[in-house]
Amino acid sequence: MESSPHYNPQDKLTDEKVKREAIEISEDKSRAKIDPVALDVTWGNDPRHWCINKNKLGSITLLQVSWLEVVGKLDGSRLVAGERYKVKFMVKMRADAFGWSGCPVYLMAKDASGKFVWKKADLSLLPSDTELPIPDIQSQVLIFTAPPDQVVFGLFEIWRGTWKGGLEIVRVIIDKVPPDNFKR
Repeated sequence: MESSPHYNPQDKLTDEKVKREAIEISEDKSRAKIDPVALDVTWGNDPRHWCINKNKLGSITLLQVSWLEVVGKLDGSRLVAGERYKVKFMVKMRADAFGWSGCPVYLMAKDASGKFVWKKADLSLLPSDTELPIPDIQSQVLIFTAPPDQVVFGLFEIWRGTWKGGLEIVRVIIDKVPPDNFKR
């Protein structure tokens, strides 16, 4: 195990091609696709807790943690500052998933105002081995206004202290919200 138990992509991604391809932005800045190897993962360097191949694009798998904290950061210039976006994590629950009943996760995005916007999702409702977006599974959408400096978003469950596992993070998608669709 490395000296820090936490996975930080700035320190760990050594393959230049993977670095370039881990974050894909559309030409008009209406969509960002973020591969999970580009996310900060608490306990991500500990193979007892996460399975992360740092030099290969693809999903990351939570084996077991009692503290789930996955954070992404994106340079503000990669989106249109002042425009509204929605963030969703594309996830799968493995057949051996455990610990999610009564243990919702929270998705967060930092708004241009500096305030954090939160949405809750119940992963125990997800079927096994089916890729689905959260928080969209419960007709909720996490909408934020893009700040000019840095976009910060994340997925958390740090309050219950119960062990959970079997979550696969496939990718994060940030989409521009059409002006007529400003429902939070």
